[in-house]
Amino acid sequence: MNKTEALARRVIEERLGLRRERLSRRREELFARFPRLREIETRFDGTGMALMRMVAEGDSSPEDAVEKIMAENRLAEKERAEILTSAGLAPDYLDDKPDCPLCGDTGYVKGGLCSCVRDRLDRELSTQANLSEKLSGQTFDRFRLDYYGSEPDPELGVSPRDNMRSIFGICRAFVENFGHSDENLFFTGGCGLGKTYLSSAVANELISRGEDVLYVSANSLFPILEDLHFNRDVSEKNQYLVDKVFSSGLLILDDLGAEFVTPFTSAELFRIVNNRLLESRPMIISTNLGLAETEKRYSSRLYSRLVGSFTIIKFFGEDIRWKMKGE
Repeated sequence: MNKTEALARRVIEERLGLRRERLSRRREELFARFPRLREIETRFDGTGMALMRMVAEGDSSPEDAVEKIMAENRLAEKERAEILTSAGLAPDYLDDKPDCPLCGDTGYVKGGLCSCVRDRLDRELSTQANLSEKLSGQTFDRFRLDYYGSEPDPELGVSPRDNMRSIFGICRAFVENFGHSDENLFFTGGCGLGKTYLSSAVANELISRGEDVLYVSANSLFPILEDLHFNRDVSEKNQYLVDKVFSSGLLILDDLGAEFVTPFTSAELFRIVNNRLLESRPMIISTNLGLAETEKRYSSRLYSRLVGSFTIIKFFGEDIRWKMKGE
């Protein structure tokens, strides 16, 4: 059972439990106000036993016993409806009705997960992956190449659009090969070129497949690491996030270089990268820094790991965020 299946089962069980709890609370509140309702509900609950008793005593044939019980129940249902209506409630207020009319709260429709469960899963898995609401909406299907220029770069000989088409293909292949490859990606290039978008698109696609993903920005991660190291904040939430930095199936470290770099942050970055490489846990790192600047700002040891173990992907072109805002 993968992570998504386990979470789906938990969601379904939790919802059924809440439904039973809600119905039980309704019943007890009304039974306290209308004792006759308790008697009626007790009668309904004991219908099977009453039928068996009538047949066993030999007073009626099974068919006659069923007809008699059904007739008595119809009268009881009418009385129950009158009591509920007099209280300003719907006649079926005490019926055990499913919350989802599509799947009847089973969680599945035509062999697949019902939308009621899928929506909850998407929210929970995005939260576990540390994806914001904005990032959780960034998918491969919504990625647009037409934002990128079609004129070839005079130095590189390729247009930003063709370059992004190639990068898009690399990201799709990364997802398809995930679990069967130790590939790591290093996104480098200026602001507003799609590094964060494609990182989160990879995350969302893998999350939908039940993979364990953590998405975190360098600017938010390293202060947490520092707080934990110096015992300034050992909250359960922060400890959970740091544990996932090392244990998640995929770590996406966004916007490297935006944090305040110190000897501590440099050492921690190397520790994260080195440990995950040793354990064959894939990473995607994105940064506005070039490789040479990354080596200068952090260390030659980190540079060596990046060049030796990551696919280096260069983004270039104009900032597309202005085009996106214009629409």
